Amino acid sequence: MSVEFRQRTANDVIRMLKRRKWLILLPVLTMTVAVGYVVRNLPSIYESRTLLIVKPPRISEKVAQSLSDEDLTQRLQSINKQVLSHTELEPMILKYDLFKTERQNGVPMEIILGKMSRNITVDTERSDDETKVAAFSIKYRDRSPEAARNVTSELAGKYIKAQVEATTNVTRETAEFIEKTFEEKKTTLDELEKERLRIMSQNVETLPENAQGLIAQLEGLRQREQGIGKEKETLILEKGRLNDNIQSINSQIRLIDEFRQKEIEEAQKRQSGLPQSPVYAQLLAKRAELNANLDKLKLTLRDKHPDVIKAKTDIEKINDEIEKLEKSQSQSAEGDVSAISRKYDMQKQSLLIEKKQKENQIALTEQQIGTKDEDLGKNAAQIRDIESKLNQIPSVAVALESINTRYQPAKAAYDNALEMKNKANVDADRAQNAQGETISIQDPANLPETPVAPKRGMLTLFGAGLGFGIGLFLAALFEVPRVLKIQNIEDTKHYTGLPVLASVPPLLSPQEKTWQSRIHWLKVLAGFAAAVGSIPLIIVALQITRIFELVVS
Repeated sequence: MSVEFRQRTANDVIRMLKRRKWLILLPVLTMTVAVGYVVRNLPSIYESRTLLIVKPPRISEKVAQSLSDEDLTQRLQSINKQVLSHTELEPMILKYDLFKTERQNGVPMEIILGKMSRNITVDTERSDDETKVAAFSIKYRDRSPEAARNVTSELAGKYIKAQVEATTNVTRETAEFIEKTFEEKKTTLDELEKERLRIMSQNVETLPENAQGLIAQLEGLRQREQGIGKEKETLILEKGRLNDNIQSINSQIRLIDEFRQKEIEEAQKRQSGLPQSPVYAQLLAKRAELNANLDKLKLTLRDKHPDVIKAKTDIEKINDEIEKLEKSQSQSAEGDVSAISRKYDMQKQSLLIEKKQKENQIALTEQQIGTKDEDLGKNAAQIRDIESKLNQIPSVAVALESINTRYQPAKAAYDNALEMKNKANVDADRAQNAQGETISIQDPANLPETPVAPKRGMLTLFGAGLGFGIGLFLAALFEVPRVLKIQNIEDTKHYTGLPVLASVPPLLSPQEKTWQSRIHWLKVLAGFAAAVGSIPLIIVALQITRIFELVVS
């Protein structure tokens, strides 16, 4: 079964403190005496102060504005890095023989420089709303009042010099930077202008402002195309009419050929009707009779017989008559055919001449149609060219708009850079003529008469407080084991949970009481002796560690 720890009351704590009062008082005495002795022997620290003001510009605030407290703080931070650098402080240590003891003891220069930096304080002063004069103070602490004044005075001079150099350098670097920026902005603006000029020169005919003119040209070309188309249709109709005429002539020629062929055939039929004529039939019959008679004669007679010869002669005469008759008939038929041919050839020739004229007219019409086609082609090419230009206008407009979009910010940046350049030139002239802010000494560095450190009383009280803390720690070491045991009636009641009916106090004889009292005071004397004996040791330890010198220096 676990029981909670009994909480101690205020009376219990008071009884504990009374019981361990010597463990608390002796460390307080020891630390107070030791720290008081060490603090009493610490070297006095003197502080010299100088006040510097930033005079406002001697020209109009429109040209040069006064520094604000924030601007002054930022500028001091920049100057502090230069003035309080080890390169600047080390010559001052050697010049004014500062920290002689540390240097003789072999303390590294880096530590000494850090210590000197901590002894320098630069603070801005609250500016006056009426005068609006920015100011700052420089303070330096040292063991020697003369060294404190000399270092403070030289630091003030270094701040004035650093401000002049910083103003000059900043003005020069600013002017160079702004000049470089101005050239970059000018180059960017020139490149945009060149690009814009290049786009306009490459697209002279497709600029957005030429759109209306191109549209008017396109409308004119389309109207011309319609006119040429109508003329071409008229020529095509004319060509069709001429072709119809030629077809009509061809039909007439075919009719003439047919009529001629028909009449020729009729003439030939008349010629072929010769065998049906009576004369021609009689001659044929007589020749047949003579041939039959000749054949009989040849059967009985020789060829040289007069009858045979006479029969042959008769046959020849008949053949001559038949031939004459046929020839006469043939010549008559040929004359008819020739007359027919001449008649129809004349008609056909007239039609062929007319056909040739129509064909020439068709060729001329086709040539005119070809010319119209060429005109239409040229017109269509011009339309395509203008349409292509019109199609290019949006892209050219987008390109120009893109240039203009970049041009306006570039122009604004150029104007801003030009304004900054002019302002930088004014700042340069102002810095060169010392017409801007200047730092001057308002209150020179003083020679301190009373030390500002160490605060011996405060440090002695700190030692007493430290001893009190040590005493409480020692008292706790002895009281904690007792707290964990049952010591009195309250502990018994709490941890047993039973009522206490009676308690028996310690029963000691007079000799035991005397002996306990003697032991108590012997312990007190031993503790006092230990406390007094530890004082020199603590003093030596504090002097060796140089804790308080580090705090107050």
